Amino acid sequence: MGTGYLFCMDVRYFLKKRTSFLRTYYNSIAAAFENEKRKIEEHQPPYDNPPYSEDPEPPYLEEWIDADTSVKLTGLACISMLSEILKLYFEEVRRDIGFEFSDKRKAFRNGFVEAYRDALGEIFQTDWIEVGVDFALIEQIVLARNLTQHGGNITTWDINHDAYTFTKHPKPFFAQREELDRMPDREGPFFHFLAPSVDVNRERLVAALDQIDKLADWIEDNIDRARKWRSKPESEETSTA
Repeated sequence: MGTGYLFCMDVRYFLKKRTSFLRTYYNSIAAAFENEKRKIEEHQPPYDNPPYSEDPEPPYLEEWIDADTSVKLTGLACISMLSEILKLYFEEVRRDIGFEFSDKRKAFRNGFVEAYRDALGEIFQTDWIEVGVDFALIEQIVLARNLTQHGGNITTWDINHDAYTFTKHPKPFFAQREELDRMPDREGPFFHFLAPSVDVNRERLVAALDQIDKLADWIEDNIDRARKWRSKPESEETSTA
């Protein structure tokens, strides 16, 4: 076990710089496209003089759909970045505390969130109930990111939740309640196409960012627990398998 100082770098500071940036980034980008949608709906310039058309669809429908899609994609991009930020944060915490996974493959079999939750739980001597951090939500940040990066269909920008997500989280946080209410049978042939989409709106993104900040605050405020773990003889140190 290393003998360096715990948290020689202010990991929380850099984490919060990134989560703060994501808040500003989302609000700025989404607001621009929401404003575009509003202009179309209220027939404001440059959408106040539509060309003649016998098409029954409302004018500038394609432009409205593009703006709405841009808002959704901004949320998906932010949740993907947040997942990577979380991974970087956990890795820096691991280095600063000075622990290794005795069997990394086994520890990470259910994902890096569960691996670090269990390892840090042992080091900080907590079952995490006292912390009040929603690890189910934090895990879904990563699941949403994975779906965003590896899921999808060429015919649509929507990304649907998969059966694996519903097995772990029957009511996914990043989904619209209306879509969940009319969700098809998970065993049915059309589940892949009709399952609720991954929806990261402003409210859900802020909730996710708040949980990450809350976790970082607790770890920093309770770092003395990790110091006690570090001061134990190597034979008594908590296993992080």
